[in-house]
Amino acid sequence: MANIFVIGIGGTGMRCIEAFTHLCAIGMFDNTDVHLLALDTDKDNGNFTRLKNLKEAYIKTKGVNKKQFALADTFFSANLHYYQFSPDYSEKSTFDAIYNYGDTKYSNPEKAAIADLLFTDNAKSFDLKHGYRAQTHLGSILMYHSIINEIKQNDRGDLKRFIQELITASNSGKPRVFILGSVFGGTGASSIPIIPKAIKEAASLISDATDIERNAYFGATLLTSYFSFPLPSDSEKASQKVIATSDKFALNSQAAMMFYEADGTVKKTYQKFYMMGTEGMEWQPSKVKDKTITGGESQENDSHYIELLAAFAAYHFFNSPEQGTDEVGLSGLDDLKAEHRVEYLYRTFNENKRIDFTDFVGSEKKEEFAKKIGLFTAMSYLALLDNYAFFDQAQAGDLKKVKIEGYEDIDPEEVRNLKKYMSLYHFGIDNGAIKDGWLRQVHRSAGGGDKFLLNPAVFGSNSVREFEKFDFNEKLYQKGSDFETRKFKTGLISSIMNEFYGKFIKTAEPESISNKNEKLIKRTYDTLCQLYKF
Repeated sequence: MANIFVIGIGGTGMRCIEAFTHLCAIGMFDNTDVHLLALDTDKDNGNFTRLKNLKEAYIKTKGVNKKQFALADTFFSANLHYYQFSPDYSEKSTFDAIYNYGDTKYSNPEKAAIADLLFTDNAKSFDLKHGYRAQTHLGSILMYHSIINEIKQNDRGDLKRFIQELITASNSGKPRVFILGSVFGGTGASSIPIIPKAIKEAASLISDATDIERNAYFGATLLTSYFSFPLPSDSEKASQKVIATSDKFALNSQAAMMFYEADGTVKKTYQKFYMMGTEGMEWQPSKVKDKTITGGESQENDSHYIELLAAFAAYHFFNSPEQGTDEVGLSGLDDLKAEHRVEYLYRTFNENKRIDFTDFVGSEKKEEFAKKIGLFTAMSYLALLDNYAFFDQAQAGDLKKVKIEGYEDIDPEEVRNLKKYMSLYHFGIDNGAIKDGWLRQVHRSAGGGDKFLLNPAVFGSNSVREFEKFDFNEKLYQKGSDFETRKFKTGLISSIMNEFYGKFIKTAEPESISNKNEKLIKRTYDTLCQLYKF
């Protein structure tokens, strides 16, 4: 069983972890314990909150108050361990306050002069609660010392538990750590360069008997500018002192790439960088269009397909060979580490502007990805819609007439969290209105229509009635694609559920899984595999 470590940093990092969690849910990380650390200065950020809701639903779907295990060949197969850390800026929320700049000018004028040289007056006095706002030179210092201070001062914090797990993995093997974040903004751009060093220093404070720098492999996304938002007004600039503006994102990205290419320390600590971005920045993810949102609960941006690509960069890193080369000649991690050499990886999409399964995983893994995201999407209809309500009915014992029983002892909270997860993944229903989940947001970011993975009809429903009438049994995959024939018919006097029930009762219940809700999910997965001929 594998142990892998993922760190998401900043607002973009939160959405990348969100995409990564969905990869875990559809079953791309079988037999894997995943340690996820969400690291952001803005603990009230809307995307941070959405991620916390997502992970809670994932974990409770696998079992409420039960020991959880990694599984294989099913949905929710990865065993998720979630940690979070936010530097505490509740009392001292500016650089001036944290480093007592006012007194330092008199007690140590030389040190104050260095601060004056490096930071403007606005940079030293803006509120840090909403992040580092593209002040990466300031953010790197603050984040590094926040991590070290947290380890020194909080024995029971999530950050210390995460690093202790990494120490354990390092003492028994060569763990892999992947960092998700952008290089054009504030918190992510500030933290990616210093995270390996900060982790090494933090680990040495916990245990002298470990050498994470020698044993661990590090990879990261170098995610360049891919969205924009309205420029701030003069009054917003005056009140906020410093605001990251999207018109500078492209320039920030160029400067960051020059740094990562030239910096020797970075090359000694990282083995693989995954560079990605979009040609333009027309996409505006914010739900608030009339003003600049610097952070807080109002900053809940929609998801973008590039964040899914970032999650698959992590997937590629975790499946990279330790020694030798892979199927396309990329170096093994041991060679890169020994030679202090970083491998830069790119992936381009099809010129026809349509995003296909191959664009994320290559031709060798496209069927696995197509199968798992397609069948997971099919299961969302069974879970969310009242005209199916399969999991509700199985748990309530209402399916005995079709010879489906034995699931009445599932904890109802586990079923509720499965439905909550599916609503965050695909669509939610709020007082009869449809609320777009992650999948629909990503489809929209790709341009809509037939430009993203599944049949455009999957995304065409905009009311509960339209969802209930949708023939997901036949219209899951795109026409003309490699998977167009993956469908099942219902017949003149049959229905989707009759076909499903008939195949389900002939599908064996897995004996190796102890939790009943996971048994039901696994049996549903196996049934869907047979129906869609995978």
